[in-house]
Amino acid sequence: MENWIIYAILSAVAAWGYNFALKMIAERHYDTSLVTCYDYLFGSLIAGLWLWWYMQSNTISQEELIYTSLFALGNVFFFSTSIFTRVESMRHIDTVIFFPLYKTFGPIMVTAVSLFFFKEVLTFKEVLGIIAGITVPLLLLTKSENRIQKNLLLGVILVVVTALLTTVSTAAAKQVMVKSFSVELFVFLSFVFGIIFTFISYYFHSRHSHKKYVNTWIWKFSVIVGIIHVFSFIFFAQALVGNLAIVFTINSFSLLIPIILSIIFYWEHFNLKKWLVIALSVISILLFI
Repeated sequence: MENWIIYAILSAVAAWGYNFALKMIAERHYDTSLVTCYDYLFGSLIAGLWLWWYMQSNTISQEELIYTSLFALGNVFFFSTSIFTRVESMRHIDTVIFFPLYKTFGPIMVTAVSLFFFKEVLTFKEVLGIIAGITVPLLLLTKSENRIQKNLLLGVILVVVTALLTTVSTAAAKQVMVKSFSVELFVFLSFVFGIIFTFISYYFHSRHSHKKYVNTWIWKFSVIVGIIHVFSFIFFAQALVGNLAIVFTINSFSLLIPIILSIIFYWEHFNLKKWLVIALSVISILLFI
């Protein structure tokens, strides 16, 4: 097994916790911009130490610094925005709806980018994986499900937007690896830009909201989220030396644990059809690998 596949699997494992943390933010009605600001702040400390270790035996040219900064800025803008749309989507639909849909739309979009932009090869088995994945939304979008969910249509629209934003963010990260730029610098700059972006968002949001967050548990929760986030991102970025579509699809394994945990802790609606959806999602992922 190649190293980039191992990194992709490690990224998926870390993303299990991160995705469930986003579900907790939605359920407890935390301010997404505040939590993600703390998230990027604490994550940047770890990323900074990693960059410092790298700089002990390496140098970074001015050209690399400029281009990496631009890619990091694009990455964090689209990914941070996707966090907001992801959390907002989970306010309207259950995770057993959100994650299979996101897993379906995301790999399809990323695979298209992989094929047409990065000129990577797609095997026949991976084509079957896409076809299997397309059937997932058809099993979820029913009239009975619309009555159960708070706002199924809006939730699904936000899932599509989230997948699109994540695709652009992932493409920016892939471009860094294609150019053989420092992944340590890219991760650090992404988290620094993330602090700035989410702080501005929180500042403008708090001006129009009378809700104050004085619960100290929020920043403690954010520390854990930041640690999980930075390691998931580090592993994911290093995995991108491999095939983009495969890496992103392996990362989609992170959808299963949040669904199970949400059913256990938040009593989300579940039935036999959704078991089939999860099974079909796993099959489509295995066909990609």
